[in-house]
Amino acid sequence: MADDLMKKELIAHKVYSAWQFITYTEKNINTVQYCADTIDNVIGKMTMKTVRWQQDISTDFVDDITEDGKKVKRLSVTTENSPVYEVRVAGEKVDPWFLFDKLLRDFFQYTMNAFDSMSQIINAGLLANRGKKIDSVDIQKMMTTFNQQTYSTAFPKMQAWLNKIAQSQDFQYIEAINNRTKHTADIANKLSMGILGSSNTTEIGSFVRKDVQHDKIELSDQLQATLDFLDSSWNEFLTVFQEEYVKDIYIENRKHAISGVRQQKLKDEPDQDLSYAYISADTTFDAMPDELYILLVSENENEVYAHECSFDTILVTGTNNLDVLGRYCAEDAIGDDCLLHYRKYVKDKTVTGGACMFYVHQENTVFYHKNPYFNVESVSDDETFLARTSLPF
Repeated sequence: MADDLMKKELIAHKVYSAWQFITYTEKNINTVQYCADTIDNVIGKMTMKTVRWQQDISTDFVDDITEDGKKVKRLSVTTENSPVYEVRVAGEKVDPWFLFDKLLRDFFQYTMNAFDSMSQIINAGLLANRGKKIDSVDIQKMMTTFNQQTYSTAFPKMQAWLNKIAQSQDFQYIEAINNRTKHTADIANKLSMGILGSSNTTEIGSFVRKDVQHDKIELSDQLQATLDFLDSSWNEFLTVFQEEYVKDIYIENRKHAISGVRQQKLKDEPDQDLSYAYISADTTFDAMPDELYILLVSENENEVYAHECSFDTILVTGTNNLDVLGRYCAEDAIGDDCLLHYRKYVKDKTVTGGACMFYVHQENTVFYHKNPYFNVESVSDDETFLARTSLPF
């Protein structure tokens, strides 16, 4: 299992954005277990109702005599006196067969979701600056990517793990049944209660996917096999991931902080209002890299805070935060989202020096409060403004 130590190590190796996908993988795995447990509970409740029905209906047996004179007891089961099966979800009566069908599909879908979340961990934690677009990443995408020599050489253990998963019959079944029920049609699953001595039937039906025959299988056997496979795959994945991300490949020019924000507000000169984020240059602007990747991360004792770097432009300053040397511009918009990225900034080689301030005045002015991510310097003749911005956000 992932723990706080790994979280801190991800920060140290500048791949902290992978942590959100680690926690989401575990959330998916917990959901898979919930589906399995709830399916078992549904079947258990239906079995209990069957037993109670059989006990109650015993009074309906009538004495009779067969043609050859033997005494027997007879029972007539009709729609009127047959068992009634329904379960309650949030106080509502739900058909257990509907719930069974939904939970079974969810079980395999969330299993695939867990593997797709593992691929997001690979993308964020290993590929890093070379990562694929988040919305295009899934386990198949990573399998294809890591078959390229560049990545199989850089991360041989992860490439071996991906190949092992791809070749596993367990994974092939999970992928097949998930895609069949998600995109094509139902499978003839069976859930029936045995009465008066007959046994229950719980089966996942047979189906054909991409010319491959998958035979019917006992429900409990397949659920347990899938749970075991998912658990072992996740544990193996974490071991491999921890061995590979510490290589620090593809994390060049990543930063967890900026130098600060300078903001100015004058009561009688609103056209002079401005606010800009800046990074102090170690030497010269020309010597700085062409690209920066920034995710704001702050550690306070045992707490870790992280936030997207929301600035579309970041100035580079020299001897002080008024000595503007140049600027970096964000490559992509981030929108309003909870996902964390190391946002990519590209050096602007066409606008340098004091000319950068002209563009600062053209942007919408946003004023910032005291916060854990960067220092804020406020300049104003408005005491109320200064007091307000000194308060935590």
